[in-house]
Amino acid sequence: MDRDIRALQIVCVLVATIIVIVVLRGALGLDNNTKVGNNDKETNALLKLDNPEKITGEDIQNLDEILATVTNETYVDQSKLLTADNQKADLEINKGVGHQVSDDTKKDETNYKSSYDFSEKMYPYRAMLNSSEANAYDQIYEGITQLKESISLSAEINTDQIKNVMLAVFCDHPELFYIDTKYNYNYTSTKKVIAVSPEYNSTAANLITSRQKFYQAVAEIINEAQGLKTDIEKEQLVYKRIQEICTYVNDSDMNQSAYSAMVNKQSVCAGYSRAFQYILQQLNIPCYFCLGVVGSGNHAWNIVFIDGNYYNVDLSWDDALSELTNGTSYTYFNISDTAISLDHARRDLSIKLPECKNTLKTE
Repeated sequence: MDRDIRALQIVCVLVATIIVIVVLRGALGLDNNTKVGNNDKETNALLKLDNPEKITGEDIQNLDEILATVTNETYVDQSKLLTADNQKADLEINKGVGHQVSDDTKKDETNYKSSYDFSEKMYPYRAMLNSSEANAYDQIYEGITQLKESISLSAEINTDQIKNVMLAVFCDHPELFYIDTKYNYNYTSTKKVIAVSPEYNSTAANLITSRQKFYQAVAEIINEAQGLKTDIEKEQLVYKRIQEICTYVNDSDMNQSAYSAMVNKQSVCAGYSRAFQYILQQLNIPCYFCLGVVGSGNHAWNIVFIDGNYYNVDLSWDDALSELTNGTSYTYFNISDTAISLDHARRDLSIKLPECKNTLKTE
């Protein structure tokens, strides 16, 4: 008798378990024909949890809302991503060469007073610096705009600080298309940096003419975008126009500059990103130059601030996809850190740029 009762109890438990599974499958939208594969990330994530009712640390009140949030944060169609064979990483990281000079070398001892007002929202890299570094940043920026061969520094910075200062200037200011990524600096026995010498490219030889060509190229896009109502419409137009104008060429001239993309119409990731950054800045849309790595190569893309959210944007990779499909790709347009981390990783000061929590789907 006891065995019969125990057997009956086991059967009841099995039946109850089957009923629960059927109910859960129905709630999750799974039927007998549904396959759980790599393209169903959100469902996979739920099924792997020991207790799916504790996804948020609280009892689920509305499963649909939870799933919508998960989809919004992680959405990316992996089938549309660039393959490893087509991924390109041609960013040149700013490189300085130091030269020790005599402690008696004349330097600018006057207290430099900056006349600039670089807002944190538009120029985030400067905001990452301390007061002395920010002062040197302003002085170097001013010296570059004046085409100085050597810029004496009054700010107290050392050889460990000069890299981030120069990196911040390069990353914040795509309009300085006439400088290369290399520079020299002089320092004393106490490691104090007293002067910086930027390297200028060929556009600096006749900067007035070079600027006219650059401004004319970007003005056409800016004027067209200004006629649109929303920031997302403006951003999408700029994204499309640069893809139409520029071609990815590995050994293109001055390819780390916005000038290469807009005037020469041939560039690599850095040129695409700086052109996109400059135009969006002129449209009063915060857009940042992001340093990173892809595989074993250095790579650049952008982070934009649209309608209260930060997004990753990789224009050069979308242009590569566009060339493959003879269309306009938006696969890497306004995506989250979760999505872009499938094949991108930030480096250097760019690690401190704002987090991109969401993906903005584009039809």
